[in-house]
Amino acid sequence: MMPQQGMPAGNIQYRKRQSENEAVIKHIKRKRPTDRNMPPKIESFIPESTLYTELSEFEKKLDATIMRKRLDVQEAVGKPSKIHRTLRIFISNTADEQPHNRTEDSKTPPSWTLKVEGRLLDPIIPTKRANPVQKFTSFFRSIVVELDRDPNLHTDGNIIEWRKQPDATEHDGIEIKRSGDTNVNARIILDLDYNPAKYKVSEALSQLIHVKLDTRPQIIMELWNYIKNHKLQDNEDKRVIHCDEALKQLFGAPHIQFSALTELINPHIAPPDPIVLNYTIRVDKDFYQCPQAFDVEVELDSVLRQKMLSQVSSQQVQKQIMELDDKIVQCVQSINNSKIKRDFLLQFSKHPVEFINKWVASQARDLEVILGESKVNLEEMRQTDFYKQSWVKEAVFHYLTSKTQQKMQELLGVQQHHQQQQMQQQQQQQQMHHMQGMPGQPPMYR
Repeated sequence: MMPQQGMPAGNIQYRKRQSENEAVIKHIKRKRPTDRNMPPKIESFIPESTLYTELSEFEKKLDATIMRKRLDVQEAVGKPSKIHRTLRIFISNTADEQPHNRTEDSKTPPSWTLKVEGRLLDPIIPTKRANPVQKFTSFFRSIVVELDRDPNLHTDGNIIEWRKQPDATEHDGIEIKRSGDTNVNARIILDLDYNPAKYKVSEALSQLIHVKLDTRPQIIMELWNYIKNHKLQDNEDKRVIHCDEALKQLFGAPHIQFSALTELINPHIAPPDPIVLNYTIRVDKDFYQCPQAFDVEVELDSVLRQKMLSQVSSQQVQKQIMELDDKIVQCVQSINNSKIKRDFLLQFSKHPVEFINKWVASQARDLEVILGESKVNLEEMRQTDFYKQSWVKEAVFHYLTSKTQQKMQELLGVQQHHQQQQMQQQQQQQQMHHMQGMPGQPPMYR
């Protein structure tokens, strides 16, 4: 194919036209507008806009109040607020395909299923606030079941362990299924999950502060109360603590620093003892339940604290507010655009010719600024009024003066060039005359 006239015959690169989807994506990625102010003097056209201004001022006050209350709620949530409840634990087991209930043609091996379940007891004074819904496994950090079986006969293991995983689904109990046709002794170890973590206090420290199980900050606080009550601080340096006989036996030093208390109590605290329950899995009955139930005191977050946590961490309401804010911004932008169009058409209706000339000049100026082509508006230069301005005469004078000087410099340059050429010609003629007077020997020997 022959190339078109006026175009090079080499490789021609065509710029791809931007598709509609790309334009939409580019528009979406732009920075979200945040201007929510009405255009000035809009009240004369829309009297109801004053209501919007009043609502905006009220919204600012409401936002400040909500932020202040949110900070108060966050501060209240940070403080521990626990209620004590009783968790009742039930242990039972079922037996399948055992000799007493097995059919002759059954090929399924005998098995049993151990169940450990629990539920919260209703409070003595029932209230709506004291009824949080929490599953059995939510109260424990781990549950371990140890089976007393011959490991040579049972290769599936005699230790079954369950550990709480973050964001895992909680359950009302656990079930363990194993094969076997004999009774099995089981040891169930329950490790309570304290939040915040609690520690068991040694006997020596417990006699001083009268606490057996508590959190680390509370243990230090009780020890500090003991020091203040017995006036063991130094009179000059309050950071120094003079140990009495009980503290000397506890820490092994006559004097200690207050900042060292957190490290000194480490040998005297330990993780709390787990709850150990013994149970015999019986296979002589289809269903067997332990005749005893076990009550454990547990701590729960108050319902009010849970509601405050859910409100603080909720993102749905904030998302709805942001969507409404975006709609408001879009409406305000639409009003601003409508006012600009109205002003544009109103000025055009009053003075069409003058308005069109100014508008074309303004557009041309903007285009030249964008392209960086000229500092003078070309559209204005086409008008006769451009040359009737006060600065035109001075500009013409300077222009003609610069041209005259340029012409004079050119003439002087030409004249100097001619003079130099004449001087060079004269020098050459003198040299020629001198050479003619010297034919090959000096004149005295001619």
